[in-house]
Amino acid sequence: MKTFKLILPLVAVVLITATSCRKKETVEVDNETQSVIDNAVAEQEFMGVVPVVNSHAIKTKGTGADANKTAALPCDTLVLVSGSTLYFDDPVNNPVPPTYTMAMSNPTCNPVPDGKMRQGHLQITMFGRPKSVGSKMRIRMLNCKAANVDPNKMITYECDSIVVKTEINDTVNDVRQFNFRIYKGKCVGSGGSWTTYYETNRTIRHEYSVANNLIKVWGQSNGTNRQGRKFNVNVDAATPLVKRDNCQFISFGKMELTPEGFKTRTVDFTSGTGVDACDDDATFSVNGNTVPFKLK
Repeated sequence: MKTFKLILPLVAVVLITATSCRKKETVEVDNETQSVIDNAVAEQEFMGVVPVVNSHAIKTKGTGADANKTAALPCDTLVLVSGSTLYFDDPVNNPVPPTYTMAMSNPTCNPVPDGKMRQGHLQITMFGRPKSVGSKMRIRMLNCKAANVDPNKMITYECDSIVVKTEINDTVNDVRQFNFRIYKGKCVGSGGSWTTYYETNRTIRHEYSVANNLIKVWGQSNGTNRQGRKFNVNVDAATPLVKRDNCQFISFGKMELTPEGFKTRTVDFTSGTGVDACDDDATFSVNGNTVPFKLK
């Protein structure tokens, strides 16, 4: 009996110590990947909306067509559904700003030439000519869906609104820069299988040249992944996310992403094949470990 009494406390100590070690080990292992993946799903589609709308809007009659651009293709023309462009010059006597719709797919040409399959429309209300610094527009996504290659895996993109303010319009170098905010953004998987939430307050810079037509994005965003975990994102202006108009993936750039309850991880969209590559390769690094993942 004495031996039993001495061993029992000893066994208990061993078990407690082992359990504590296991708990400590579980806390230190950082295997949260869902936030990184879900953020990338939102980033790639939402960040392309603003330059696409702007480039089409400035070619639309009545909005201040850009003389430096070539003739508009059929899919470049927005369809006026309410209000009047006279609002731009005389809002007192024409108090309703113009609202347009734009199809995200077109049988004649592709409004977004990155190879993705798309459905739905954008609704755009302009509170000033899009080329004018300080002007604003509000964009809403109406039943917008997109998929990389499989039409059965369409992701639905929704938002209360995207508010865009023109900050720079450099017609000599063909550069436009905007502040854009996404309110109550949402991504829904095919058949409603998952839902994520996403909001931003960012700068987006659209640079056009014969060789490159690209978008650079930096600033803050936040969201909630499909598992209900919140996360925050910061993209430094020195390492902006870069997406080319003919590529469905983010080509390069870095961000700091922090899931709730986990350490900040650095997400790098530059693959080993070079910064100009259009591929779905990316990595994130945390606790000294680098994990590759695929963009979707």
